Amino acid sequence: MAGTPGGWAGSTRRQRLPTDWPARCAAVYARDGHTCHVCGQDGADQIDHIRPGDDHSLTNLAPIHDNPCHRAKSSREGHRAAAARRALGRRPEEPHPGLRS
Repeated sequence: MAGTPGGWAGSTRRQRLPTDWPARCAAVYARDGHTCHVCGQDGADQIDHIRPGDDHSLTNLAPIHDNPCHRAKSSREGHRAAAARRALGRRPEEPHPGLRS
């Protein structure tokens, strides 16, 4: 959402959540409690998509701490995605002219 601090600025993520998102979150907390799936500690305050993307099935959702667990996980995923995009735009490396056979 524009104007929202952090990774939501310019994102359409909230609009892509299913209309029953609050019920899904409640089901995940009922299943797992508030134990963070990243660090294993109690007190998780958000629901995470385990595998990135828009798979909102309960098997892909788990509790997570906002800070630092979710922020660190999202940062790693973002860096991986950016690296993959950069790699797609690169030409294959050519051998050095002096090393061509």
